[in-house]
Amino acid sequence: MENIILASSSPRRIEMLRKYIKNMVIYPPGVEETVNKNDLPQVAVMKIALGKALTVLDKYKGTGIIIAADTIVYLDRIMGKPREYNEGFEMLKSLSGKTHSVFTGICIIDSKDGRKVIDYEETAVEFNELTDDFIRKYLDTGEYIDKAGSYGIQGCGELLVKGIHGCYNNVKGLPLSKLNSLLVKHFNQSLL
Repeated sequence: MENIILASSSPRRIEMLRKYIKNMVIYPPGVEETVNKNDLPQVAVMKIALGKALTVLDKYKGTGIIIAADTIVYLDRIMGKPREYNEGFEMLKSLSGKTHSVFTGICIIDSKDGRKVIDYEETAVEFNELTDDFIRKYLDTGEYIDKAGSYGIQGCGELLVKGIHGCYNNVKGLPLSKLNSLLVKHFNQSLL
């Protein structure tokens, strides 16, 4: 496999990819993840993923395949990462007892020839009915910090979820099966 450059500082994305790629380069793009509220959610995540990948392409001096991703939660509006506790509470309260979508945009760029692919994955997540007390107990774990929609399904946030339809890894922040398919189809590379 060619040199892989992950345009991310997300511990979840790093852990997920390290299962398959031992010697990848971690190169956080350091860009503001600004969402245009008028964009469709799938467009918003693809734009941000593209911006991250292009930033790394511009700054990174080596060659290889750059992978960037961005994840948001959508229910009537785009929900990014909460800025503070009360915003996290309001997000979780609005998701209680409902089904929302998790969108992850993926951008892959080959730094040698500039070839790029941009795509996204959508997963439906159904939440249990959550009491205010339960939401506060979850927020008190601190897990909501730096998580789209204020929860992490791979931690205590699994207790919020009644069920999912689609890719579980997408809800964690990186749809590995979709990523692998894109790498195989467009770059003749595979995670295995």
